[in-house]
Amino acid sequence: MHGDLTPGVDIPAALLWDFDGTLVDSEKSWHAAEARLMREWGGGEMTPEQHHQLVGNSLRDSALAIMKWTGRADEGLDPDHWAGVLNEYALEEMTVVGVEFRPGAREFLEAARAAGVRCALVSASWTRVLDHIVATMPEGSFEVVVGGDQVTNGKPDPEPYQLAARKLGLPLRDCLALEDSIPGTTSAERAGVATLGIPFEQDIQPARRRRLVPTLAGFTLAEAGAVWRELRDA
Repeated sequence: MHGDLTPGVDIPAALLWDFDGTLVDSEKSWHAAEARLMREWGGGEMTPEQHHQLVGNSLRDSALAIMKWTGRADEGLDPDHWAGVLNEYALEEMTVVGVEFRPGAREFLEAARAAGVRCALVSASWTRVLDHIVATMPEGSFEVVVGGDQVTNGKPDPEPYQLAARKLGLPLRDCLALEDSIPGTTSAERAGVATLGIPFEQDIQPARRRRLVPTLAGFTLAEAGAVWRELRDA
């Protein structure tokens, strides 16, 4: 309980958090991983526009895009293997440079957990990366972790959010998704989850099941509850 706010009644029973760009500012590590693979495949330097196109995508789709840009799409390369390579490159980078919370994310997560709101991490990043970062957070920060390697179809497909709700044992309408990207918000909304968009590197817009805030700094559970109640049956 948090004051007079009851999870599942006044506020969401669960928050389904995106990782990269929503919870933490790890996009620079992913940009470094993508650029490294691009160079290794002889594609030269990746442009800002190309990085922008990859934000929020599944690692498989990112690997396929880099294959196309480097002229290697017809070489029979296994995109799932190279998705794993991207994941390891990004983990190496995060281990060296670390990651910082996005503005207000740490405080909002702490407030949610104190109020009894269950939290899941739902990311295109693979579980190995997520577990590494979650291990640095207070115990119990996330009850469920869904990485991109746990699903057949990654964001923007609804499968990641459907799986997270299933692991929590909750109806999708009892959850609120927190997302910063077009693929991520699309994934959550296709799953039928009320969605709070926090734009970072992509220009996302309000939609039927989506409302926007500039950051989580100063954002309250009561405000999250109002968004959730408005959108859960939209």
